[in-house]
Amino acid sequence: MTPADLGTSRLSLRHLSDEQSAQLRLLHKTNSAWNWVCALYPATWILAAVGMVLYPTWWVRSIGIIAIGISIQAMAILMHEALHRNLFRRSTLDRWARFLFGIPAFFSGTAYMIAHLNHHRHTRTSLDQDEISNYCRTDFQHKALFYALFGAGAAVYFFIVPWKALSIARPADRRRILFEYTAMLGVYAGAIISGIASGHVAWLLWYWLIPAQLATFLSNIRGIAEHLCTSRGSVVSRTRTTLSNPIVSFLMCNLNFHLEHHLFPGIPWYNLPKAHVLLRDLYRDNDAHIERSYVLHTIRAFRYGPLRDLRGHNPLPGGALERYRVHPC
Repeated sequence: MTPADLGTSRLSLRHLSDEQSAQLRLLHKTNSAWNWVCALYPATWILAAVGMVLYPTWWVRSIGIIAIGISIQAMAILMHEALHRNLFRRSTLDRWARFLFGIPAFFSGTAYMIAHLNHHRHTRTSLDQDEISNYCRTDFQHKALFYALFGAGAAVYFFIVPWKALSIARPADRRRILFEYTAMLGVYAGAIISGIASGHVAWLLWYWLIPAQLATFLSNIRGIAEHLCTSRGSVVSRTRTTLSNPIVSFLMCNLNFHLEHHLFPGIPWYNLPKAHVLLRDLYRDNDAHIERSYVLHTIRAFRYGPLRDLRGHNPLPGGALERYRVHPC
C-alpha cells in the first residue's frame, strides 16, 4: 500500500488485510491487570523521597531525583493514556486519573485532553498547536524555536495547552478547565504552606521541583522525536516511532511507539509493540519514520535542524520485537 492509498487522514482497518484488522481489533481490548502501573509510579516517588530523607548522601539523593523525575514523566504519560480512555474505559475513572496524574506535571487533565485530541485530528497542519512551524515566518525563526525546544519545550507547552484548549473548548469544558487549574493551584499552595509550617520547604525542591526538571528534559527529548523532522504527506509519514530498548519503553509506557499510537489511539500502551510488529510491512512499503534510539535521533536532529526529513538508519529490525508478535486465538 502506498502513501497515496493512505490519503491524508488517520489510518483505518479497511486499509489493512482481514487478518491484520482482526488482530488489531484484539489489541484495542484493555487488560486491567496492567493498571498496576498507576500505583507503581506514585509509590516509586514516595519510596524515593523516604530514602532521600533516611539516607541524605549525595548518591542516594541523585538516584532519588532520577527515580522521581522518571515517575513524574511516567505519570504524565498515564494522564495521556487516561484521556484516550485506555486505562479503565470508564469515563469517571479515566477523568479522575487524567486530573490526578496531571497535577505533578502542572497540566489540567481536561485542557491537555482537548489540546491533545486537536493535535491528533490535525497532526502537522496549520491547526496543530504542536507544529512549531505555525509560530514562525522565516526559516531562521523555525530553527531558533526548534533548538529552543531542546531546553524549554515542555515549559512552553505548559502555556500552549491551556491557551489552545480554552480557545476551542465548549463552554462546559472551559469551566472544567478553569476549575481544575483552580484546584491545582490549591494543591500547590497547600504543599507550599505545609512545607513552610513544618520547616521542610526544601522538601518541595528535592522531592518535586528539581526532579520535575528532569521530567521536563525527558519530555523535550521525547517530543522532539515524535513529529519533528518528519514529512507532511500521508498519515504514516507525519509521526515517528523510536524503538529504543525495553526499559525505556516501559518507563515511557511505550509512548515511544508513537506512530502506532497515532494510527490507532484506542490501543492501550501495553499493546503498542504488538501493533508495531503487525504494521511493519506497511511501514516498509511507505518508508515510515522508525528510529532505533532517542540518543541517535537527538544527535542527528541537533546536527541537521528542523528543515530535514530524518529517518532511522535501521528502520525495521526484527530480533527483540519478535516477542511481541500477535498469535491467533
